[in-house]
Amino acid sequence: MLWYSKTICISLFLILINLWAAFFTDAHEAQAQALDDASANTEPSEAVISLTDVIDLALRDNRGLISSAYRVQIQELSKDIAQSEFEWKLFPTAEAATTDADNIIGGGLKVEKKFTPGLIASVGPSLTRSYAGDNTTGTSSQWDVSLTTPLLRGFGTEINTDRVLQARYAFRTAARSHYLVKVNTVLDAVTTTYNIVEQRELVRLYYNQVERFQQHAVKAQAKEKIGLASPIDVYRAEIRLKDAQDSLNRAQQALRNAADRLKVILARPLEQAMQVVAPLMYRPLDIDITAAVQTAMNYRVELKQVDDDIQEAKRASRFSKNNMLPQLDLVANYSHLKRDDIAGSLTSPTEDLWSINLVTTTDWSRTAEKAAYQQSLLSIKQVELNRPARVDNIKRQVRQFYDAVLKAQDRIQIRNEQINQAEGKLALAKIKFGLGMANNFDLIEAETELQDARANLLAAQIEYIVGTYRLRAAMGTLVEA
Repeated sequence: MLWYSKTICISLFLILINLWAAFFTDAHEAQAQALDDASANTEPSEAVISLTDVIDLALRDNRGLISSAYRVQIQELSKDIAQSEFEWKLFPTAEAATTDADNIIGGGLKVEKKFTPGLIASVGPSLTRSYAGDNTTGTSSQWDVSLTTPLLRGFGTEINTDRVLQARYAFRTAARSHYLVKVNTVLDAVTTTYNIVEQRELVRLYYNQVERFQQHAVKAQAKEKIGLASPIDVYRAEIRLKDAQDSLNRAQQALRNAADRLKVILARPLEQAMQVVAPLMYRPLDIDITAAVQTAMNYRVELKQVDDDIQEAKRASRFSKNNMLPQLDLVANYSHLKRDDIAGSLTSPTEDLWSINLVTTTDWSRTAEKAAYQQSLLSIKQVELNRPARVDNIKRQVRQFYDAVLKAQDRIQIRNEQINQAEGKLALAKIKFGLGMANNFDLIEAETELQDARANLLAAQIEYIVGTYRLRAAMGTLVEA
């Protein structure tokens, strides 16, 4: 009868302990909810942004991307500057002079045009008048026509448009670099967004774990007072509680850092409240490794860039080869001169003058030009050598990210199985602990393992999702070129 009474008392005491722990937890939750409500009333409302919105905002407002777009615009203007060499040019001329006999005032206009094969043509009239006091003493008018064309060095459309072709190449290079900045910006935005999602979920998981371990600590302390638990049970619960609190603090700090990182990517003020949401749903890969590699070979702009580098190096080599030729220009001039003498000593004579000249100025040895040509040949070999290395590197990237996605998919399945096992172990530990067949070691260990399994599953899911974005970037299909 005495044993029966003791059993009833112990049972009632355990019930009171559970009620006390539940009341402590409810009070803690109420306090946390009150703090959340107070924060909601004092802080500005958070703007909820989806993953699609994050990508759109990053492509629109990212400072690095805008700076890259400016570089493209600068190179586009460089094309206009280079092309202006072949535009029609107008050169007005003016003359004013005074001598001991008379004063001279004159002016004219020259129109000049350079053609892409190298021919330079100019034509223009001029008029000159002489004055003695207030009287006009003479007038002369003249038409000049000049043609200059290179015969050796500097002849040919490709040679004379060297600056234009260089500017076009620089523009294409800047445009491809801008595209790669886009890809990296999208990857950075997606990775940071899912880092926020992961850390926010970890905060929730660790917060719940802290609450459970607080209950264990309260129960262990109460049981120790009546001799139903040992001090090691109390230490065990308190140690696990501190570990959970530390994990919660680290997750909260990582969440703040990730949120600030995303605001920098989106060019948003760090003080702005913002909440991002991203789906955790995923689909299995629907492409094999061979097709993925072939897609990368077709779409990666790095391969287009290296092919462009090869063509530009060959063109620059042809230009250097032309520079080894001696300078020899054909210069033709024609002038039509008409003079009027107001005093009457001349009877309006007209004079036509023309000339054809071969002009050359060159260094006979051409040492610098020959060395530059040899350098250009070595540059061709160098850029041609870069192509197979670039191809291998792209294939390696595709294989690496493809395998990473497959491994993440396997880890998701493993973590799901691990969660099922941890839930079974926790259920069994609760039964044994409730019947007094075990201390809190098995229970705390089972809860910790379940928590770790859930965190690992979350990490595997996010690794898989982000891995698909990295794979698309490696294949060249993440952002439309």
